[in-house]
Amino acid sequence: MGNLRRRLACWGVAMILAMAALHVSAAELGALQFHEIRAADGTPLNVVETGNPDAPVLLLIHGFSQSYMSFHAQLRDPDLNTQFRLIALDLRGHGGSGKPWVREAYAGHRPWASDIRQVVEFLKLDKPVIVGWSFGGYVAMDYIREYGASAVAGLVLTGSHGGLIARRDGPRAKHEGDLDAAISNAREFMKLMSAKPVSDDMFDRGTYAHVMMPAYVRNAMTEKRLDNTDMLESLAVRTLVFLGDQDASLPVAHTREILEANHHITTKILPGVGHSAFIEDADTFNRDLAQFVLGEEDARNTATTVLAH
Repeated sequence: MGNLRRRLACWGVAMILAMAALHVSAAELGALQFHEIRAADGTPLNVVETGNPDAPVLLLIHGFSQSYMSFHAQLRDPDLNTQFRLIALDLRGHGGSGKPWVREAYAGHRPWASDIRQVVEFLKLDKPVIVGWSFGGYVAMDYIREYGASAVAGLVLTGSHGGLIARRDGPRAKHEGDLDAAISNAREFMKLMSAKPVSDDMFDRGTYAHVMMPAYVRNAMTEKRLDNTDMLESLAVRTLVFLGDQDASLPVAHTREILEANHHITTKILPGVGHSAFIEDADTFNRDLAQFVLGEEDARNTATTVLAH
């Protein structure tokens, strides 16, 4: 009887210690860890990570004039934090990353592809699934163009066709260092990013990020490659494209018809959503993202296990 009591006592202590470890682990999953990673040309890149370090990697790439903060609803989602290692960065010229003076630093596709490669190598990421929003979809395609389909485990585009469809660009305005105008433009920009108003916090995050992009960077960005139509037929990457049916920049029927000519590409239409599905309908976006990466059954089982704890 004495031996049994001792064993039960030891078991109880072990359970308490295990539960404490689980509590600490769960708390740590939601913490953001920041890195400053040097690009090949020396530009410092502001990179953030969170989530499960042993899980599949999601690499989140924001849109034009935005920052890693765009993905607040993903970086702070408890299920995604359990299921994935989440990485987001501020692109060169954006947010907390460096803003090179020379126009060549933004030209073509190679600087952008190289930056993603530096992040992948520094953090030892094994074939991430890249999630690209708007302009971030073009950067995702830069990476695949330069390093090949085998460099990624999958591709998710949201509010973006990544240049796989020909663009119709009008004349581009020359930007000046008028900060009052920049603040006003930022507010108008954020109003266009969604079908309905987003929360004040998300509106502010987007506005501040927009203002952080200097006029000289905006002007230099005209040198960025945006045409990837040559890759549409040959793209051999499992791809999911989120389209909001209220996104005026991407007509749903036209976009879906062209993209799904490639059998590797699947589109998902979200009703009542504009250009920012991952903000406007974050719950649906996060669930479908997890199902796409893990498979529907695995994603459901993982979520059930998390809820059970």
